[in-house]
Amino acid sequence: MRILSVLLMLIISACSSQPEQEVVTVSADCDIQYSRYQATVTGYCQEAAADLPQTLDIINKRITIKPLADIPEVFWFNKKMKYSLIKQENSAPLIFIIAGTGASFDSAKMVSLQKSFYQQGFHVISLSSPTFANYIVNSTNLTYMPGDLAHDAEDLYKVMKLVWAQVQQENEVEATSFSLTGYSLGGAHSAFVSLLDEEEQVFNFEKVLMINPPVSLYNSVSILDEFFDLRKNRQASIGMFDEIIARFSKVYSQQRSSKFDQSSIYSLFKNVELSDEELKLIIGASFRISSSNMFFALDTSFNAGAITYKNHKIDKFESTTHSMQRASAITFGDYFDKAMLPRAQRQDASTTKADLIHRYSLYAIEDYLKSSKKIFLVTNQDDIILQSSEVDYLQSIFSERAKIFPRGGHCGNLDRFSFVEHLHTLFEKASD
Repeated sequence: MRILSVLLMLIISACSSQPEQEVVTVSADCDIQYSRYQATVTGYCQEAAADLPQTLDIINKRITIKPLADIPEVFWFNKKMKYSLIKQENSAPLIFIIAGTGASFDSAKMVSLQKSFYQQGFHVISLSSPTFANYIVNSTNLTYMPGDLAHDAEDLYKVMKLVWAQVQQENEVEATSFSLTGYSLGGAHSAFVSLLDEEEQVFNFEKVLMINPPVSLYNSVSILDEFFDLRKNRQASIGMFDEIIARFSKVYSQQRSSKFDQSSIYSLFKNVELSDEELKLIIGASFRISSSNMFFALDTSFNAGAITYKNHKIDKFESTTHSMQRASAITFGDYFDKAMLPRAQRQDASTTKADLIHRYSLYAIEDYLKSSKKIFLVTNQDDIILQSSEVDYLQSIFSERAKIFPRGGHCGNLDRFSFVEHLHTLFEKASD
């Protein structure tokens, strides 16, 4: 089962961003077969990909946030926080990009956004999500678990200030202005960071763009958990996995090349013709893998005792197999109840589950989102992590500052022509 999940993770990671040279047009048949799950996983069956740079001169960087002695020994290989910089030759506007749930600064979706903003003339600094293991174990926040958006913003803001100071000193970057964006959970984080910057005014962001954000983090991850709920019908799910892999193997064996890279997997996916239920299973499996890594990092960093032994320090030679198996067997809802809520209640005994769910949502800063003219939204009508009422809610909050594409699933159109064109139009003044 673990090998199967890893293979599915490779498939969805490779397919989440299309090859730059692949030209996709929408046909009548494609319209009929189209689904939001398909768009989420592969991004195909839509309009042509935008003309973006094929490669970028990315400077991968690391920064010390806290002493190595304070990092759990099992994460000895994560002794510094990782991020990246892409710089223009001369002074230019700078944009920070925050990754989505469980994603790193160099994930496929981040690369698509990096290309768009660099092409438009921005310096680009890319940060991992506060729910990504490398970020979690390097964060100095040991009070509030990631997901509590206002506190995530405080930590992100501190990291952004440290990172900006480092790139100024080491890479001689001169910024004419600052902007901020993020996708999925990173989109929600962007709004909370912007609110904090209104008070501290370190960056004075010119524009802030929320890309495919959840309205309620709890609601959205519950939807994803539902896609991979093995407790309902474990044997049926395993049988479906076997069928998916068998069809992938058959198509793969018929290829002329044995190459297993992004382009070849994309071609495989087009020809396998997965059903919506199979696509949902793949999306759910991918989310479960990333959330398992997050749970393990949280449990060891916060000594939560939900999946690891409480007060037991795991050294770098100890097997983590059993802990990871426990992590992969629970849903976000399980971990929320077993670790996140109890942690919040230790800080404030009056905190209820409803209170914490509210803090994990955009409802907590609704007034600011309505009034701020610098914050913009772009999402899709068929985003799989949103309920239909939540799409209507976003439209009502952002009004003319919202761009809602009719389709694209969850972040399935980040490299599509219309999406990139919208980004360029929205940020045109900032990059002049």
